[in-house]
Amino acid sequence: MLQHLRKVNQQVWIALGSVTIIGASSYPVFFKETRPGHDIFSSEKPEAIRVAQDERRNEYRRLIKEQRKEQEAEQQAVQRKLQEQQ
Repeated sequence: MLQHLRKVNQQVWIALGSVTIIGASSYPVFFKETRPGHDIFSSEKPEAIRVAQDERRNEYRRLIKEQRKEQEAEQQAVQRKLQEQQ
């Protein structure tokens, strides 16, 4: 078998070596386990930031609903007073 290896063209050895080196060096890039947004060149938001923004958004929506209810109650009170005066 070693006799057949010596007969392989030099270009084949260069191609095989190049593919091996490129494959070995790219393995960590494609098979690493990272969370979204924690990579150096990631365009996604980290999970902790996304969760915090969702919580703030929900809190803001809750506050807006409460303010609307208060404003509606005030408007109804003003309308009642106007109707009583007429």
